[in-house]
Amino acid sequence: MARFFRSLRWLVAVASVVTAVAQESNLPTAAEINSVLKDLSEITGFKIHKQLPFQMITRDQVNHFLKDQIRESVKPAEIRAEEVTLKKFGFVPQDFDLKKTTIDLLTEQAAAFYDFHRKKLFISDWAAQNMREAALVHELAHALADQNFPIQKFLAKNADDSEESLARETVVEGQASWLMIEYALRREGKTLADPDTARDFLKDDNDGENSGGDGKGGGDSEYPVFTNAPLYLKRTLMFPYEEGQKFQQAVFMKDGKDAFSVVFRKPPVTTSQVLHTERYFNDVTYKAPNLPKPLPHSKTFVEGTMGELDHRILLTQFVDEDAAESLGPKLKGSAYRVDEAKSDHRMMLVYAADWDSVDAAEQYFDDYQQVLRTKWKQIEVSTQDTKRFSGKSEDGYFSVALIGTRVLSQEGFAQPL
Repeated sequence: MARFFRSLRWLVAVASVVTAVAQESNLPTAAEINSVLKDLSEITGFKIHKQLPFQMITRDQVNHFLKDQIRESVKPAEIRAEEVTLKKFGFVPQDFDLKKTTIDLLTEQAAAFYDFHRKKLFISDWAAQNMREAALVHELAHALADQNFPIQKFLAKNADDSEESLARETVVEGQASWLMIEYALRREGKTLADPDTARDFLKDDNDGENSGGDGKGGGDSEYPVFTNAPLYLKRTLMFPYEEGQKFQQAVFMKDGKDAFSVVFRKPPVTTSQVLHTERYFNDVTYKAPNLPKPLPHSKTFVEGTMGELDHRILLTQFVDEDAAESLGPKLKGSAYRVDEAKSDHRMMLVYAADWDSVDAAEQYFDDYQQVLRTKWKQIEVSTQDTKRFSGKSEDGYFSVALIGTRVLSQEGFAQPL
């Protein structure tokens, strides 16, 4: 899927993350910035329409900036809805604070960012001299793209669709990450247009779990918030950078310089298209399944879609990486809804996933049973056969059904299903 928490995705889009190690804090000159912009313009074909204002910013100012953005642009109800959904699926602990973790995480990671609203570059005063240029290239790539394809408008389109929203963010961050690498390579007489060079510089990096915002550096002591964050936050934070640059590479190898405009004019619409670029080129999409109607005396609290990335993370967290790699590409569509009981405000999860074969659905039916057994501390099974798995947990009554190529789960109910 994409990710449930729209607030985090939106914040990352505003405060695009590139990490650095604190050593020096010299502000770059206008000449340096203009030189980088000129080189990026030559690579992408994007036109420079105006000079870019910039200023130094402290870590405390970054923290205040993020808090202001949340207060001004994200409703408390939206954050709560995303937080509840993450907890219902087991992606985060029950005592998890999404807002605080988001702010702490991005404050720790941001060494430079381009503010799409004010059209201004901010450079942290703890950014290292030896990392400053990489951060600048990444953020100046955003600024240049923004002068040609307004980024806020691009990211805002279909923002309620979590899959498409994350796919669009992947275009923005993936292109900037790709350009950061290409810019450095060209200064050494190399290019990502060479397949061998691309294999060396675009290889996987352990999902960035021990790295900073650019997926290349950092460790436990340098980035404790990132290191200790739930897997879901780490994977969805890193996805636009790591998978995005590989997506940009695939489009670049097909369309050359036109690729930088193509991805903005025709962006991917799912994380599956990002992970499997042949699906992007062939316009392969999937349809979210219909869900059972809410029970009487309950109302829809939040609803959305689940894509390949979400299912990969779910399976990795509760089963193993092999299951994620095997089943992820076989997803054909998924949706969820959290209903709230009007009487006691109980939250009930209704979730369905369609698969490309009966075999894949049967495997997921088995794997999802392990998900439930692991995410709950207590579970009493009343029915377990080849088509149904039901019982009760500390969350309430649950029922998982295998219906052809579909797995339907209903969780957290007050009465047996």
